[in-house]
Amino acid sequence: MSQLIYSPFGALNQLHRELSRVFTDDGRYEPASYESTNWSPQVDIHEEEDRFLVNVDVPGVAAQDIDITLDRNVLTIKGSRSTERETENKGFKRRERVSGSFIRQFTLPETADENAITARANNGVLEISIPKGQENKPRSIAVEG
Repeated sequence: MSQLIYSPFGALNQLHRELSRVFTDDGRYEPASYESTNWSPQVDIHEEEDRFLVNVDVPGVAAQDIDITLDRNVLTIKGSRSTERETENKGFKRRERVSGSFIRQFTLPETADENAITARANNGVLEISIPKGQENKPRSIAVEG
């Protein structure tokens, strides 16, 4: 028969370990997850009468750091955002903006005109316009013989 031993300091020791992970040696709050983690920008997809409109929030990402590809009806948006490491002797700076790379993928509907897709970045928002083409309709194929 095993016996459980109650340790009154167990919860306190656990709390100490958790706080030690979050705070640096000099007492500054600096979670590692804010350093260089992958992130996923927020996306809004809106259908209009003649097109689909995709708005992607990419603040701090330059247009040349965004790569948009289309392969087998899958639209892929990739990019990255970086922050410089700074040290300041006189004060404390808090950095919560996430840096790192991102990737978002969307399967386009059959009505999308893949040859007429356009993209532009303005004020931290990437706008991708996907015009609608003609819908592929089933057709009957005659059998010769």
